Amino acid sequence: MTQELDQKISNLIKATDEMLWGSYHLITGAQPPNQLIFPKTSKGTIRVSEQEARQSLISNLIGTPFNFSVETPTGGNYRFSGKGERNAMTDLTLYTDNKPCLNIEFKSKNTSPKRIKKNHITKDLIKLICEPVNGLWFHVLETADKNGINKLWNTIKSELKSIVKSKPIKNKLLVFHCCVLKGGYSVQTSIPLNEDGRKEDWLNDLPNPPDTKAWIVHKFNNKPI
Repeated sequence: MTQELDQKISNLIKATDEMLWGSYHLITGAQPPNQLIFPKTSKGTIRVSEQEARQSLISNLIGTPFNFSVETPTGGNYRFSGKGERNAMTDLTLYTDNKPCLNIEFKSKNTSPKRIKKNHITKDLIKLICEPVNGLWFHVLETADKNGINKLWNTIKSELKSIVKSKPIKNKLLVFHCCVLKGGYSVQTSIPLNEDGRKEDWLNDLPNPPDTKAWIVHKFNNKPI
């Protein structure tokens, strides 16, 4: 990924954060409106899902050099449940010059290393790692403190280490991004994928977020984390 392309993608992610924060705080009565609304359930609670993040990012593609496809068929076939290999779908793919430059998977809600059923995370990480395109994991949480972010990251890190040891590795970049709505902040780090991923100590020296030496921290209205 070139430096210019990396900057344009970073700007796109920041604009997506800002739209999500603005929409969320509109619901809670603190911000002026934009077109995206987080709906309320029949119980009156706010429904937060990955769909709002995907739509926000797509809305911010206007004026950028990127084209996009939604639910993009993967180039490879993958085994997810022991029932044979099959083609899969990537949530969103960005293109430059009609060539894919970034695959994006969107997720919401929290998880932890102790959670037994992590298949919804594992299968999407497999696609991001094995497809020959740079990847972005965009995770949305309604609320989380530093401990909650660390639990999510440690789950992702554990799954990454397991997958990279057992799957073919494409030399590329994987970006992990987590946007917290209520707290109004996001954390992001970039992970090179290469043969170093097969080492036992891979990722062990990467500090937990929000360490600013290893993580990009973006704040809404300069709020503290």
